[in-house]
Amino acid sequence: DSRKGNYNPSQYSDEAMNGYNNRSRLADAELDDSELFNEDPWKAILGFSCSEHDESTDNDVITTILTELSNHNKRNNERKDAMLSLIKMTREGNFNFWDEHFKTILFVLLETLGDTNGHIRALALRVLREILKNQPSRFKDYTELTILRILEAHKDSEREVVRSAEECADTLANYLPPETCVRILNPIISTANYPVSLAAIKMQNKVLELLPKDTLEAQMAEIIPGLLRGYDDQQSTVRKSAVFCLVAIYLKVGEGIWNHLTKLNYSKVKLLNLYIKRAQQSSSGTSASSLDT
Repeated sequence: DSRKGNYNPSQYSDEAMNGYNNRSRLADAELDDSELFNEDPWKAILGFSCSEHDESTDNDVITTILTELSNHNKRNNERKDAMLSLIKMTREGNFNFWDEHFKTILFVLLETLGDTNGHIRALALRVLREILKNQPSRFKDYTELTILRILEAHKDSEREVVRSAEECADTLANYLPPETCVRILNPIISTANYPVSLAAIKMQNKVLELLPKDTLEAQMAEIIPGLLRGYDDQQSTVRKSAVFCLVAIYLKVGEGIWNHLTKLNYSKVKLLNLYIKRAQQSSSGTSASSLDT
């Protein structure tokens, strides 16, 4: 299958990202959500009232925002204001130039994930998350690139960035087509190292919840080998997440999973069965509680 391959994020550096750089990391302050409700600074700069809205204003504003965001590794306060404005425009849903500007917006934000300022990197992920929630269909041609960059962000040295990357990965799993996500995640889980492998398995777990049973059954041969690799990982968090993902598959497809687990040793089978029973008991308890109420 020509779509399959190893996890190799460097292939996107020159072709799609026009020189994406991994730079040193610096810490910065946390984002205050209340800032998102401030007056849009860019309309003020351009001389427009924040209550005004027309297409020419939108086009001028987004052009100014993109110009500012191109100032990588400098003018941090101005770039922060630009990204807050972009979040606000996305949430309001009245921006009319996605067709014209989406690709540029996406690539600038993905390149910003290599910025030297940790707070700027985290904020870029929050903008991406907001666009994913409001314009998910526009990622159709960029799904693999976006997933790879967001998973790579889990390697960041700043906890704020990692937390934003985790939230963004959750949004990816919920808003992008699950069949596409599974196809992209399989080779990453099979070849990537911690912490990217952990992030990919966690995302896969959420995606499998949305995958139809018949599709999951048809793809188990591609999904399970990477999870078995994770089950053998040196990192306990990776092993545990792989087990949880196998449990999720069992709960959806049933006993058919064992046909793909013949190479598991006795202790691993026993542990998996233990987690399966716990999950079943938890599910039964939840069902009983809902019936009581």
